[in-house]
Amino acid sequence: MLLVFAILVSVFCNLNNAQTLMDKIQADGDLTEFRQYAQTYLQAQLSEPSYTYTVFAPTDKAFEYYRSQNSGNVSPLGSLAVWSYHLLNKKFSREEFIQNGNHSVITLAPRSAPIWVTVTDALPSPPVDTVGAMVTSIPVPGQQQPLMQKKISVNQGTIVQDEVIASNGILQKVDRILVPVGVGETIWSFIEDVDRLYPQYKLSFLSSKLKSMPLPIQTLLDQQGSAQKQTKYTMFLPNDDAFASLSDEQRDDLLSSQSLLETVLYAHLINDYVIFNNHFEKGQLYDGFKQEDGVQLHFDHRGNRTDDIADEYYVATSVSTSKTLFEGDVFARVVTPNIATENGVVHIVDTVLAYIYRTVADTLQTHHNLTMLWTDVFSKPVMKPLLEKLNLPAVTLFAPSDKAFKKLPEQKLLELVTDEEKLYKLMELHIMEDRVYLNDQDNQTMLTTLADQRFMRLEVLENGTAKTFFSYGDGIWAEVVQPNLGATNGVIHLIDSILGFPYQTLWEFISVEPSLADLARYLQKSSPDLVNYMQGEHDKLTVFAPNNEAFLEMYRNHYEDYETLTQSDMKVLENVLKTHIIHGKILSLDDLTKFNQIATTNGKTIVFRQDDFNINRWILSYGGMEATMVVKGQRMTNGFIYIIDKVLYTPEDLGYAGGALPILASVFSTLLSAILAYALI
Repeated sequence: MLLVFAILVSVFCNLNNAQTLMDKIQADGDLTEFRQYAQTYLQAQLSEPSYTYTVFAPTDKAFEYYRSQNSGNVSPLGSLAVWSYHLLNKKFSREEFIQNGNHSVITLAPRSAPIWVTVTDALPSPPVDTVGAMVTSIPVPGQQQPLMQKKISVNQGTIVQDEVIASNGILQKVDRILVPVGVGETIWSFIEDVDRLYPQYKLSFLSSKLKSMPLPIQTLLDQQGSAQKQTKYTMFLPNDDAFASLSDEQRDDLLSSQSLLETVLYAHLINDYVIFNNHFEKGQLYDGFKQEDGVQLHFDHRGNRTDDIADEYYVATSVSTSKTLFEGDVFARVVTPNIATENGVVHIVDTVLAYIYRTVADTLQTHHNLTMLWTDVFSKPVMKPLLEKLNLPAVTLFAPSDKAFKKLPEQKLLELVTDEEKLYKLMELHIMEDRVYLNDQDNQTMLTTLADQRFMRLEVLENGTAKTFFSYGDGIWAEVVQPNLGATNGVIHLIDSILGFPYQTLWEFISVEPSLADLARYLQKSSPDLVNYMQGEHDKLTVFAPNNEAFLEMYRNHYEDYETLTQSDMKVLENVLKTHIIHGKILSLDDLTKFNQIATTNGKTIVFRQDDFNINRWILSYGGMEATMVVKGQRMTNGFIYIIDKVLYTPEDLGYAGGALPILASVFSTLLSAILAYALI
């Protein structure tokens, strides 16, 4: 019997190994869309048993992503060149890719660039617990930690699953379709031939200027290196629209100075790295080609993205110590990413990088994401004195983006723009008479604004090399979505909210804030009175709001308490929630620092203090429990809300249900159980 079983297993294995790449693709449920293109364009190669190949097979999710970025149009994929670019005339295993490190491989597409392989370290995905939350356990000394895995990228795609072995090659599944197909030329040849071969990229102006420049830059971009050391670059090419957006005077100033033009163009070039947009990591800095020019490049997946665009990538130049260029950042949107070449990759951008030529006031009037700030605010005659301030020799503007205005309800927007006196004072809160660049700021930064006796506080969150900045003014936190936008006389920081202008009630905020979904549910479950309190425009409340993690922590570590709180008499839940509410007072963080003890709506006392070792950490104590502020206060139209990481309660609170009867009942039940147990002995 065992012999028969062994024979069957052997036959099955042989049959499985005898399957061609085409057989594997046809049987794979993740490749249903790629299967159709493979049958049309690659059937002969993938079914041929006499040769071996590696095929990069985009998954169904890769096609889904492609549609989301191209308005559902897949017609450009109907080409032999596209799918030949996904095919290599040799077997490459995962281990071979890793052993070879960062390198390029030749495809079967005619006159195409190679595919560029990038190998990076990546931690394995964290486990997920039974309630769907990510497990973030603290490492135990001596316990073996997860080993670093290798992430293999091919151009802008990433190999996402284990390789599939076939009789005639290896199938590597990827999460992107590898388009556009690379061009079989160097970066210089691509630029030189762009009008003739690639007019769709609209690079005529740049091409003509580069052709007229000295040979060194042309020779540089034409290099491919040697077998021992491959020359490789990443270059960002401003399109015709980028140059057309310059005024005649600005364009003439740039083009009339050979040294300025060379400095600006070299700022678009990164040496010795081939960076596709799946490696545009926020916070990662790369030197421009000439380090002496003081230019660094960095990326943002969001930048000043608008909500109606599915996905956008940005590159920015940061200038800090240049004799030729103004200090500050210039952001450009990548309009066509990932064009592979023989010696690297190019990305088409919509702005000339590193060239700062507008004042703060001029930038306000021309920036495509500050349209409403200009038309609805600063274009008003009453704002003329403030507009003149933006032409001072040194000025900083924290500029609410169009998104900041669009998220206001229509009535609130009307209220904002029609009360011109209030509008003027609000805008003063956004301006400083100094150049304030965010790179060197920390959580102790307090900025003096034009508003009388009103300051702006900054908060910096760090995640690896990435920093996210937040500004705080008159009770409103705003995320800086585009920092350090350079101007000839200062700097602009785009923010996603209008400082000093609350537009939601407490309940409107809680009901839509994802991190407070559990609190919203329990408020509705406990008592309509609490929701009504928080909806009232004229009520005055301060709320310490436990986030979802607070309830999850209670569920994990104090399950019986969690059950009692959420499943028993709703008056228990209502009472505990009232411990988190102060009625009749709107207390900012500055107000709270003046108090040591605060009385809550149900007569409880919360102790408020600053951490002895971390001045940026604020702690609430109640009944032996401590909670930390996660969000340090956001002003609403009817109060202040602080998000905290623990539910505050005592065992006595969980026995409360409108009187002493439930407690007495519990005591009686315990005594009765003890008597019965004694009687049975």
